[in-house]
Amino acid sequence: MPLKGTALLREINQKNILDYIRTHEPCSRKEIAQALKVSKNTVSLIVEQLLKQNMIAESGIKEPIGAGRPKVLLRLRPDALQTIGLMVQQDNISYIVLDFQLNELEEGSVSIKSQSVLDEVINLSKNLASRFHKAKGIGIAIPGIVDPTRGYVYQSANLNWKDVDLKKILSTEVKVPVEVFNNVKIAAERGKETVKPKLRSSFFYIRIGEGIGGAYVADNQVMNGNSWTAGEIGHLSVASHGPICKCGQKGCLEKIISMEAFREFLQSLSYTPSDKNDMDLTKLAKQDHRVHQEIEEYGNYLGRALVQVIHLLNPQEIVIEAPYNQIYEFQEKTISSAKQRTLSDAFAQTKIVFSKEFYSPAKGAAVSILLNS
Repeated sequence: MPLKGTALLREINQKNILDYIRTHEPCSRKEIAQALKVSKNTVSLIVEQLLKQNMIAESGIKEPIGAGRPKVLLRLRPDALQTIGLMVQQDNISYIVLDFQLNELEEGSVSIKSQSVLDEVINLSKNLASRFHKAKGIGIAIPGIVDPTRGYVYQSANLNWKDVDLKKILSTEVKVPVEVFNNVKIAAERGKETVKPKLRSSFFYIRIGEGIGGAYVADNQVMNGNSWTAGEIGHLSVASHGPICKCGQKGCLEKIISMEAFREFLQSLSYTPSDKNDMDLTKLAKQDHRVHQEIEEYGNYLGRALVQVIHLLNPQEIVIEAPYNQIYEFQEKTISSAKQRTLSDAFAQTKIVFSKEFYSPAKGAAVSILLNS
C-alpha cells in the first residue's frame, strides 16, 4: 500500500538525510537540519532510528570554533546494505555489487551458454541474491524500449525480445526487489555515480556500440518520454539516400555509424577481426587509409545528428562515448560538422565531450536501486 501523509513525508526526509550523509560525511545533525531546511527535532528522530537500524554510525566529535557544544559526527555504515546491477547483452551479462557507500564489492560477467537469455538472467540473479544477503535489490539494464515504472520490456532487438514483463517474471524467482531500466538511460543517469556526483543542469549522453542510444538528463533526472523512447538519437535520419534501417527509414544514424555498420564495412575490405569487442581502431586506421576515412566520415554524420539535439534540447553538455573516440579526426569532424549546421550562439554554449571513461549500465542500475527504491 502506498505511503501517505506523515508516513510519506518521513520516508522522504529519511532518504534525503541518508543522501546528505553519503555526500557530506562526516557531518552533524545540525548541519543536516540547516542544509535540508528540516527541523532539528525531525532530524534527531530520524537519525536515532537510523542508528538503531545500524544504517549509520557516530564517528567522533567536531569541536566548535569558539563557544558552543561539540558536534557528534555521523557516517554511513558501508556494510549496512548492498545493491546489485546487471547489464544484459546478447552474448553475456555483466554484473556489479556495491556496498552502502557505493564501493565495489564484486564485478564480473557470465557468458550466455543456453539458448534462453532470460534463463541466464534468472539464474544469475538468484545466484547473486543468495550470496549477498544484504542486497536491497537488483537493477537490470536492458538494451531496448523499457518502461521502468512497470519493469516491462516492450522491445529489444538485440535480445530478440518483445513484450517481456521482466520485473514480474523475476519477482517470482528472486526474493529481493527487482527494477528494470533501459541500458543507455540508466548509464547516463547513474553510470558514473560517485559519492559526490558531478552536478550539471542538463546533458545529453550518446553511446555508440552495437547500436546507438541516447539519453537526455535534466536536473539529475533522465527523461523517458511518453513512450519511453526519448533520446533515441540512433534513429535520426542523417542521410536521405542512405541505407534502409530496420525501423524502415533511410539513412538512420545507427545504420550508418554503429559498430555493426563498421564491421560490415571491414568485411567489405576483407578484414575479419577475431574479437568484435577488442578491435584496435587506431592500428586499423594507420594500416589502411580507407578505414581512417570511413571513421572520419562517421564524425560528419554524428555532427549532423548533434545539430538536432542542440536545437531541440539545448543541453549544457553533450557526452559521446564511442570506440571511434580514439581517432582524433573523428572528434574533429564531429565538431566541425555540427558547428557548420548549428546556430552559432547555441553551438558556442554547448560543451561537447568525447568521454574516455565508461558509463556503466550495470553500475547505474545498482546505484539507482540504492538511491531511489
